[in-house]
Amino acid sequence: MRRTRNLILTVIAVILFAYFLDKAPTLLNGYWQRILNLIAINAILALSLNLIYGITGMFSLGHAGFMAIGAYVSALLVLTPSQKNAMWILEDIYPWLLKVNTPFIASIIIAGIIAAFFGLLVALPVLRLGGDYLGIATLGFAEIIRILITNTARLTNGSLGLKGIPAYTTLFMSWGCLGVVLLCMVCMLRSNFGGVLRAVRDDEVAARMMGINTFRVKVLAFTLGCFGGGIGGALMGNLITTIDPRMFMITQTYNILMIIVVGGLGSVTGSIIGSALVTTMLEWLRFVENPITIGGFNIPGIPGMRMVIFSLLLIVVIIFRREGIMGMREFTWDIFFPRRKAPAKDEASNAETVLEVRNVVLKFGGLYAIDDLSFDIKHGQIMGLIGPNGAGKTSAFNVISGFYKPTSGTIKFMGKSIGGLSPDKVCQAGMSRTFQNIRLFGHETVLQNVMTGSRIRQKYSWWMTLAPFIFTDVIREDSAAKARAMDLLSQLGLEEFAYEKASSLPYGAQRRLEIARALATRPKFLLLDEPAAGMNPQESEELLQFIRRLRDEFDLTILLIEHDMKVVMNVCDYIHVLDQGAHIAEGTPEQIKANPRVIEAYLGADPSVSKQTSPLVKGDKMPEGGLA
Repeated sequence: MRRTRNLILTVIAVILFAYFLDKAPTLLNGYWQRILNLIAINAILALSLNLIYGITGMFSLGHAGFMAIGAYVSALLVLTPSQKNAMWILEDIYPWLLKVNTPFIASIIIAGIIAAFFGLLVALPVLRLGGDYLGIATLGFAEIIRILITNTARLTNGSLGLKGIPAYTTLFMSWGCLGVVLLCMVCMLRSNFGGVLRAVRDDEVAARMMGINTFRVKVLAFTLGCFGGGIGGALMGNLITTIDPRMFMITQTYNILMIIVVGGLGSVTGSIIGSALVTTMLEWLRFVENPITIGGFNIPGIPGMRMVIFSLLLIVVIIFRREGIMGMREFTWDIFFPRRKAPAKDEASNAETVLEVRNVVLKFGGLYAIDDLSFDIKHGQIMGLIGPNGAGKTSAFNVISGFYKPTSGTIKFMGKSIGGLSPDKVCQAGMSRTFQNIRLFGHETVLQNVMTGSRIRQKYSWWMTLAPFIFTDVIREDSAAKARAMDLLSQLGLEEFAYEKASSLPYGAQRRLEIARALATRPKFLLLDEPAAGMNPQESEELLQFIRRLRDEFDLTILLIEHDMKVVMNVCDYIHVLDQGAHIAEGTPEQIKANPRVIEAYLGADPSVSKQTSPLVKGDKMPEGGLA
């Protein structure tokens, strides 16, 4: 009912706006029609850059370069042979290019595809960098494109640019293209694949552990953003009817960044609002550059003053509204109506699980983090991995889960070798983990966090999310993922928080949410990295029952790192002990309590003297610094 209501309201809004665009030529002069066109084009550019920066979290300064590619490709395709023949003065145009002439719609699509192709070429090497390096690399690419355009006169007419481009960018054309881009982007972001993009932004390490190939996702998002940049550039060129290399300097990228910062990083609605606000304000403030008379005082016009004033206004927005107008929120008709939520059903899984670690060595230079580690874990066991600080427990977890490649040795999971596989491949094999320091996608809701874990088991491809009304598998699989996520939240006592931001949950609930997200990947094997960290004695007691229930209800095998000896001794079936990277003992909790070598490793003293005060014997929490 809610979706039907929202769809009807959206259709009505679109029809009314289309009616306004139809009447705009008679209601508005050419100046305001130009502003409306610029709002639509800037919105397309902002959406495309927001996909890269705000939604997927990649800082890029190269958007002006992709705009230039789109503008030149489209212009070269729509110019007639006679126009090209008359325009190329410095050098003759390539004969094959002289004869090329296509419809405007085709030129827009081709411009986007070629911009996306160059985006892919840039993404493959550059996205292995990160942070400031990525921004600098993309900035360099934009400058390279501008210089190439200036120096390839036979192709682009060099510094003279292209003039007399047909003015094909009408109100219906620009807003129609924005409508298509907006529809595809909203459909994609509402799918579980959209949750994957935001997960990569919020915590790339946790996303990898959820089975997401983060490099592939970033390359895809970057390429799609470049496609949008090419479309925006094509529409811009056919609106102003003249282009040259100086138009596509770094300031163009800054203008787009300004729009998405004002509107809200990661918000589709914010990109639209920011485009309308920034475009209109920049045009309206032009009056300050002309002479003004106020109360008998003549104020001379100062060129560039509008940018000074606008920059001051932007600073005010950033100071008092750092997240932008919309933040990461989106417009929805639901704000006018109460929202209801519904849980759903689950499905069970049954699988055999065996982990074999044989003679694993992990070296960092000359340092042995793990030295000849071997152990087996049988199906249904809860096994503990303990040891003092620097024992190598976390290194062992990281090797098993794929974050480190073992220097030597083998790791087999269910009979298949996983040593050296990436974390997403390990997760796909059926192994998931949590972290000592909780790694949630804090800007997303509790439900979206869990649904992100489900993505690895869904079969639809990302491109289907652009048109889910055609590829209905997207809707069906996302509905099933949501139902399973709600059921997991219900089983773990988090259902009431489903639509709250993950970062707003209390500590204990965040721990359970991280486990729920790991369970959404449908693992057969679960790695728990200090789940009791930061918990009080009552919460630790509840954790004991919780871990056993996880094992029984989800048919899991669990490997546990924990410094709370009460948890370890009461929940684990079997325990392995590490010290300085070496395996020094194994056995049942009772055997470990009485093992002199283990007591000595913890207390660094004669076991006969220290045994009565050992926390291993008492089952207490180790003192701070006693166990990592």
